[in-house]
Amino acid sequence: MKRLLWTLTLLVPALAQPLPEALKKAPEVAAVVTARLEYEMRQKDLSRTLQDPLRTPLAELQARQAEALAKARLERALAQAESDIVSAYAQAREASLQVALAAKALEVAELGLRAAEVRVKGGGATSLDLLEAQNRVLEARKNLEAAKRGEESALAALANLVGSWKPEAVAELPPLPQKSLVEELLQAHADLLNLRQSLALLRFQRGLLDESFTPRKDMEALEDQAKTLEENLHNLERSLRVGLEARFGQLSPLLQGVRTAEEAYRAANERYQAEEKRFQAGLTSRLGLLQQELALLQAALSLEQAKHAYLKAYYGLLASR
Repeated sequence: MKRLLWTLTLLVPALAQPLPEALKKAPEVAAVVTARLEYEMRQKDLSRTLQDPLRTPLAELQARQAEALAKARLERALAQAESDIVSAYAQAREASLQVALAAKALEVAELGLRAAEVRVKGGGATSLDLLEAQNRVLEARKNLEAAKRGEESALAALANLVGSWKPEAVAELPPLPQKSLVEELLQAHADLLNLRQSLALLRFQRGLLDESFTPRKDMEALEDQAKTLEENLHNLERSLRVGLEARFGQLSPLLQGVRTAEEAYRAANERYQAEEKRFQAGLTSRLGLLQQELALLQAALSLEQAKHAYLKAYYGLLASR
């Protein structure tokens, strides 16, 4: 058991850093920095406009709209950065677990090869059995090398977002949000806000027209534009609502998948502990114990993958704004 605990400890490096700390790096992502600069510029423009005693109502409306849209785009950029960090963090964490799993599989294959060699010498196995065992070792080594390359690539992708980082297991998951979140995301959606603002601006401009001096065709053109914008706004809102509700609907099954994976991990752990007791009592082989270790590591990976699937769906939903 001590040996397995040492193996599992390797999955959480001494310098491992949790996901909440990684998410704090989101404001430093390039897209967020750019959006923040745009927002700050629009804030200054609005301030200058409001301080101008000669400002027109139209200029004030446009300045306020530009500031509000820049803010919405900043919030979307920040949410997208968090979603990207979660995805990269999960990929890097899973890649590290894959390395540990591949290393254990190689250990099992190598022990199996040694057992096959002994059996061949004693006449208990054929040369074909030995060849198969050798092939399993070669395949396990290839898998380990591939897993290490995958880990390097995943860590590099994560580093592009948050700097040098060693992800650790996710301790807590965010709770299932309320259904009202869909409406909140629709209200905050930058594309919908842009259309709403365009419609409000068009109506404002229509209100400035004097029917006594403006040609009827010009007024009808503005009204037609307003109708087109209303239709576009309605269609986009309907499309976004369908997508958001579908994303929201994925969360509950994914969270249930985490609970199922937790049960599977507990069962695998119990089986390993039972096998370890049998090994200590001389009732099972070292190979049998290693195979249970491998099964436990696989259960640990499956649990992490289930958690990550929920996290990616959760933060992906928040980024849909």
